[in-house]
Amino acid sequence: MAKYHTIVKEIEESIKRGELRPFDQLPTVVELTKKYHVSRTTIEQATDELEKRGLVSRKRGSGVYVKKVATPVFEKPLNTVSLSRDLGQGLSGKPQCQVHEFTVLKPNSTIVRELGLHEYSFTFYISRSHLYQGSPLDVQYLYYPVEIFRDIRLTSAETSIRPWIADNYEVTPDSFHKTLRAVMPTEEEREILRMKENEPLLEVEQVGYLDDGRPFEYVISRFPGNFSEYQTIDSDSLPV
Repeated sequence: MAKYHTIVKEIEESIKRGELRPFDQLPTVVELTKKYHVSRTTIEQATDELEKRGLVSRKRGSGVYVKKVATPVFEKPLNTVSLSRDLGQGLSGKPQCQVHEFTVLKPNSTIVRELGLHEYSFTFYISRSHLYQGSPLDVQYLYYPVEIFRDIRLTSAETSIRPWIADNYEVTPDSFHKTLRAVMPTEEEREILRMKENEPLLEVEQVGYLDDGRPFEYVISRFPGNFSEYQTIDSDSLPV
């Protein structure tokens, strides 16, 4: 994990615990470089990330201050899709999944492009649904390059894949690029999720990158709209 991510996490936790309160000024760049033994550039990266998350604001010539943000914003991660409270609690720990398909295949051109593969590459392909009280609440399609992961077990696909990868491969996931869109379900998805005709799904397309810059994971997750929400704080407003 990049050093600035560690600094961001520590400052964010201090804000959550109330150690840093709204309108408090953060230590200066010089003070932070001494505290964390890092360069000014690393501190600037951390500050930029905190500002992007809506946790701090800069005042020119004055410093960086904690923003007054409503407490509920911390109940779920920002800039990602979250499940409703009951569902999220039910899936915490070791989730259970129903695997619809598990195979190795030659991916289509979209997957090849997003994962930086060549035309002769193969990927693990997993189609599955997370279960809540025995019922599917999403449909997920995952692709992992065989060039990076020579072996992925079906048992990991039935729970959580990322911990299994962490235990068996020396790789460090660093960032995840997401695109959200509304889509209509396929007939198979409608049957799995027991949806009525003409009900849309929230689709999240995600490409995961390792700390060395290599894409390692391509995921499409589709959720019924009443199960999920998206929270973000940024400087761009809707057109009003």
